[in-house]
Amino acid sequence: MKLAFQDFQFDCQALTLSKDGRKISLKEKPAQILALLVTQPEKVHSKGEILEVVWPGRTVTEQVVFQNIGHLRALFGDDAIKTFSKKGYQWQLPLAAVTEDNESENAPEQPLSTEPSPSQSSENTPQADTVVVSKPSNLPWPIVAPILVAAAAIVGYLALT
Repeated sequence: MKLAFQDFQFDCQALTLSKDGRKISLKEKPAQILALLVTQPEKVHSKGEILEVVWPGRTVTEQVVFQNIGHLRALFGDDAIKTFSKKGYQWQLPLAAVTEDNESENAPEQPLSTEPSPSQSSENTPQADTVVVSKPSNLPWPIVAPILVAAAAIVGYLALT
């Protein structure tokens, strides 16, 4: 399944990302997290769930989730992924399914439903009509991203101590 958001297209099976038709380099683990988030955008994904899906059978700290989420935010903007304190992460940007017909042309895309599933508790999921998405600023991300990741690592470390 291919999904579109902002100027990006993401192939959830091949874990490939492109922007305006050009491939974007995305490492395997952030791509797997992105696939999890965008294929179930109505769900708040816990760190434990992300660790199970992306690092199955491996012992890694929750810090790797935080770092990879920071990498994705640096790429897509801070508004792309919302953090729910002590609950997890949820995709926030509008998604559209990409079909073979509209992949080569800029035809209007079919928006995906962001309605919570019946098994989903409404207290864990924000209402879709309350989401405010703004366009990311034109910051120099190759410079800003490492600073944000370092700051996030420090905050994460301080939160654990």
